[in-house]
Amino acid sequence: MTQTTNPSDQKDSRPLEVEVLVVGLGPAGSTALRTLVDGGVSALGVDRAEFPREKPCGGGVSARTLPYLPPKLLDELPYQTTQGIRLTLRGTREQCQDFGRPIAYQVRRDQFDLALLDRARASGARIMTGVRSIQLSRKGNRFEAKMGEKTVLARAVMAADGATSKVLRDLDPSSMTETRDNPLLRPWTSAEGWASLRDPIDTRYVAIDLGLVAGGYAWSFPKKDSLSGLGVAGFLKPLVDPRSVFARYLESSQANLDGGGVFTWPLPNFRSARHGRVPGLFLVGDAGGIVDPFLGEGIYYAVLSGTKAAESYIRSRISPEAGPDLPERSTHDYVNWLNKEIWPDFRQGSRLAKTIYRFPGFFFSLTGRYPKLLELYASILTGDRDYRSFSREIIVRAVKTLLPIRRPAAGRFL
Repeated sequence: MTQTTNPSDQKDSRPLEVEVLVVGLGPAGSTALRTLVDGGVSALGVDRAEFPREKPCGGGVSARTLPYLPPKLLDELPYQTTQGIRLTLRGTREQCQDFGRPIAYQVRRDQFDLALLDRARASGARIMTGVRSIQLSRKGNRFEAKMGEKTVLARAVMAADGATSKVLRDLDPSSMTETRDNPLLRPWTSAEGWASLRDPIDTRYVAIDLGLVAGGYAWSFPKKDSLSGLGVAGFLKPLVDPRSVFARYLESSQANLDGGGVFTWPLPNFRSARHGRVPGLFLVGDAGGIVDPFLGEGIYYAVLSGTKAAESYIRSRISPEAGPDLPERSTHDYVNWLNKEIWPDFRQGSRLAKTIYRFPGFFFSLTGRYPKLLELYASILTGDRDYRSFSREIIVRAVKTLLPIRRPAAGRFL
């Protein structure tokens, strides 16, 4: 396939026809694009940025992400392996556990995203970067994307362009209106930046603080270049002034902000996701609200959803029953996967967030009394546990703490 790095390089004014157009080339989009092309699908990926580009993100690639990454991708990048958690309560009391195995790999997003895009390019994907404007519409049974003087026609579109998706605003504008008008559906907020710590923590640990952020948590992820990625996020309600909350965390951590400054970023609320309303439109990663409502983890779900969306299209395409309804059948298959595998666990994760972030002191005391809870917390990142099993363990431990077993006095039955 012809590779394209800039839309202005295309002198041909005729519409470019592809099966699938992928908009946004972060982890979700690049993964979907590579998977499609490897499956024999004609696909084009576009992004408004030129790569590498800076991206506000903690940059923690959880261990459960590895099976969905291209082979040996991390070997191409500088990364810091973390295998433990340092949990603090309002910057003071501390618990540390080293689990003896990797739970996450700390990367810089500019490097990680470029490596994923390069793998898609190496698979033969057509790519356009620096696309400053794009306008999408539905024309009959196809999608039409106008990008300056270039027009692209596609049977399906994969929206991977973030929490404020332009694709979604063009193709399903009512969904954005519903989110804006309902406070319960609005995105959560985060503030992040690179910093150096005056007293660096052991690089084996990710640092999590409960209580400093009302209704959320703060984090510090060590990087290979001696900097740490620090951030704050609120999950019970959006932070009114995330920059001020982040400044308080910097002060508490005795951290000096790097020259890159502070980034604020919306974290999509999974309840706002409206999948399957437009046949042939796949919402992946942040554009689909597929961000963990408890940990705020997005990279794993971006890569996972990009993979599953592409596989749904490929599976429907090669089905003996494939026909004109391919876009509708493939999106239906993808939505079924979300309904079965993702949303039930997210709902449980949201319940956990409402409890733990509302009562951080109780959870901190509980993990101090039952250290195994922190190990179970980490096992979510390795893929060994889900929120449902983690919640059951917390309930058991909480009941034992609040209702201690009464032992009968000698010679008496209680």
